[in-house]
Order: sequence, then C-alpha cells, then structure tokens
Amino acid sequence: MRIALTCSPLPGLRAKESLAIARDAWLAKRPRDEIHGFPVSDGIAMPFAGSGADEVLVGASATHVELGGPGERHFAHVDGASVLFDYTEVFDGIPRLGRPASSRLIGEDLTWAASENLTSVTIVLPVPGSLTDMGLGLLEALSAGSVSSSNPAPILAAARNCVSSLHMSVVVAREQPLLGLSGIARSWMAQGLDAVVAQEYERGFAAVVAELSEAARDLPSRSLLAGGAEPDPARNIYAGGGAGTAFVLSLLGAGIYPIGQLSVGPRVAREIDEADLLVCVTGHIGEDLPSSLLAGTEVALNAGIPVVVVYDSGGIRKGELPSLGLNGAYEIRPDRSYELPEESAQDVADIPGRLADLMGRVATTWGWD
Repeated sequence: MRIALTCSPLPGLRAKESLAIARDAWLAKRPRDEIHGFPVSDGIAMPFAGSGADEVLVGASATHVELGGPGERHFAHVDGASVLFDYTEVFDGIPRLGRPASSRLIGEDLTWAASENLTSVTIVLPVPGSLTDMGLGLLEALSAGSVSSSNPAPILAAARNCVSSLHMSVVVAREQPLLGLSGIARSWMAQGLDAVVAQEYERGFAAVVAELSEAARDLPSRSLLAGGAEPDPARNIYAGGGAGTAFVLSLLGAGIYPIGQLSVGPRVAREIDEADLLVCVTGHIGEDLPSSLLAGTEVALNAGIPVVVVYDSGGIRKGELPSLGLNGAYEIRPDRSYELPEESAQDVADIPGRLADLMGRVATTWGWD
C-alpha cells in the first residue's frame, strides 16, 4: 500500500518531528507499506514549535540571522538570494497589553533585505494578528517619513521605491477580509477582544484603507493589463492578514497566497495523485480547515483518493466529514476540543505518545493489502 503523509507542527513538535513519529508508528503496524512523507505548514504558530514555515519554504542549507529587539526577536531565514520572515509568533493573537502594535519591524526587515542585496522575500503573517496600525509603521520605516492623512501618496511612492528590487510574497493561514462582517474586527471579537474596542479599530481602519487606496490610484500602475486595470487590493480575501499589513504590502507590489498552496506544491501533489491513501497530521481545527489540509484534500478529491486527518483538537462531527472532503478524523486531545487555554511544556509532553497511538489505529483501520 502506498501512503502520502503530510505533517504540520503540533504543540511541542516541529513538522519534521511529527512526521517521523507518524511514519514510525504506521510502519510498526504495517512494515511493508510505502510511505511518502512531507513536512507542511499551516501558517499558525504552535506552542514550543513555531509555524514550520522555515521547514517548508526554505532549503536545508539556509542560514538563520537573528533580528529584532526584546519582545520582537525573530529570524531571517536566508537561502541564497531569498529570505523568509516568519511573523506568526511575533505578531500572533489580538491587540492587548504587551503585544506589538506597530508594523514598523516589517519595514525595517525589508530595508535590511534590500541592503543585503537579497531579491526574493517571503513574509508569513498571522491571521488576524495583534497589529493595530494598518501597516502605517511599515510605510514609515521604508520611507523614513511620517504618513500624512492628508496626502499619503509621497510616502507610499517612497516605500515602493525602497522595495523595488525585491520580489515579495505574503503568505497567510486562511482567508481574512479587511473590513465588514468577516473583517479583522470581527475576528478579534471572536478571539475575545471587547466589541466596542474592536469597532473603534474598524472605523480607524476604514479611513486608512480609503486614504491609502486613493493614494495608490494616484501612483503609476503596476499592472501589465491593457489600460492598467488592477483589482482592488482592499477587496482581496487575504488582505486582512497581519491585521491589514497584507493589504499595505500588496500596495507595494506583493502577491498574497494561502500557505497551503505553497506547502502542498507540485511535488507533494504528485505523490498524493499516486497514493492509495492521504493521511494528514495537523493542529487545532476551528471554523476553517487548516491550509495544508485544505490544499491536500483538494488534490486527493480530484484524484479520487480517501483522506484521513489526525488533528490535535477541534469540533469536527462525523456527519460533517463528507462535506469537508474527509473520510476519517482522529483527535489527539479531545479534552481541548472547544477550550484552548495557555499551554506549558508539561501540557504538551504527552502529544508524541498520543500521536503514535493514534497513527497505529489509523494504520490498522485504513491499511489494506
């Protein structure tokens, strides 16, 4: 039997570590099976493990340069002329005391990348994220000026010039509109931010989006389409990534992509096509399927291959599986299905053993000869 196995990080386990445990547990039950395993990332920071983006989006020979001061420590993962900046831990969560509120750090990192003669930049942003400045700090860091609400066009033009040598890609975990019923404010409220505070931010964001959109229209078009027609960046379904920082980066020329599209690339897709079964190991499942699971399931559905997910916790019901494109679902920690308290290292210490036990069950249930 041929199995395609994708593993994203779990609390306390990097993607490659969870992959090794899952592979070994399967082969302990079915040693003659052929497993093609791949680490993937969902773009979500896991406690004591990170998002795994650096395991997937840069090569094994990459160097890791420490950047940022207290509270903003992070790494630039440099691979040749390319660099990955992963902000899923630095800017995770919602606005609250002690969390970074300004996107200036991202502008400083992009300035550093340009000064190092790097040419390709991948930026991983959290969804929704704790930032509250709608990317204005980013623009000010790049342009060495202060954004004027009366005329932000010169600052936007200067920022574009600063990153003109960089090909930028923004990567996010899932859809996140900027404004409206599904916008950033609503996502913050769902994660516990006071509704009145969230709505105040929403009003401020709407004004900034309008001003920056108008300023972008006054600048030369970046589109190669006839007439210079461009889609409205503010309407991009991923524009709210990093609490709106993705929107500002798109004004500077960046493309925005779901991380599953990059994690489950052509190589992984080919292995899924040729497999008898796809098994996906992933973290918590909330309202949306994790990005790598969504991408893998789409490939498997087109190929007519069954999909089994082993996930940390969540509220999936058996009756929902067919509509999600899943054939089986196994929960590692069902005691955390609906409540997600802060975790300590001790809280996650039993995950390796639980994962191994579940993978053994999946192997004996779904394996065939």
